Amino acid sequence: MSASDAVEAARALLSDETTVSQAELSALLSTAIKLYTSLSRAPYGDEALAGLTVTPTEACTVASALLHSQSLTPFEFSVWFATAGR
Repeated sequence: MSASDAVEAARALLSDETTVSQAELSALLSTAIKLYTSLSRAPYGDEALAGLTVTPTEACTVASALLHSQSLTPFEFSVWFATAGR
């Protein structure tokens, strides 16, 4: 399966009435994160997420969930954010 096929399959889940478990969603997010971090040439660059089509609320929801899952506080993230890409 190509990356494009995987993206289309994931998008199909949004319009499908199939129930997706939280574990399946977590696995999908984990895979997307690993792909992004391993394949993005400039993950902090201005064009890195230019094609992102999520709302600020969706972005903050996922960012907050990720911080919580790693037992990170907003302060720890702010330190990372201030030095990212240097």
